[in-house]
Amino acid sequence: CLADLDQDGLDSIAERHLAMLNECAGDAVRVTDKMLYNFQHLGLIWQLFPKVRVIHCVRDPLDTCLSCFFQLFLRGNFQTYRLEHLGAYHTHYQRLMQHWREVLDLQIIDLRYEDLVADLETESRKMTEFLGLEWDPNCVRFHELDRVLNTASYDQARQPIYTRSVGRWRHYEKHLAPLVEALGHDAGTPG
Repeated sequence: CLADLDQDGLDSIAERHLAMLNECAGDAVRVTDKMLYNFQHLGLIWQLFPKVRVIHCVRDPLDTCLSCFFQLFLRGNFQTYRLEHLGAYHTHYQRLMQHWREVLDLQIIDLRYEDLVADLETESRKMTEFLGLEWDPNCVRFHELDRVLNTASYDQARQPIYTRSVGRWRHYEKHLAPLVEALGHDAGTPG
């Protein structure tokens, strides 16, 4: 039905979504949505919110897939249960992101995970500038803030940033042949 949507229909969907966010977010000025599947919907998101700004966090595909594999998601995410499925899924994700870059006039910044954990302040400043926000020192003290967290990475968000997950896949290398094969030439290449 998306092909049949006119601007009025898109505006109506956008307004309903913003109303729902306002209801859920309380007095928050901004809302971050880091759902795993947002990349699949960037075409629609861009049509609904043409001024949207996207922070695209990229990471070594082996570390990304291994992290997903170790996380027991409660619902869905069936591609995370087998290494070869994760590799194929990650490869499709990279192709779709390239497609969006080619067909959408999307404001997007690639944030490399490895750079972020190595130099949190520099990378955080890049993000705030991209978003048109003033710098706030709390960006690097996120773990000290008293706020509601509803995320699979709850524990990590309550501690200072760390680098021990960079290259984590090397600890499991002898078990990762199905993943490496599925990733093909993308294995070990961030983004």
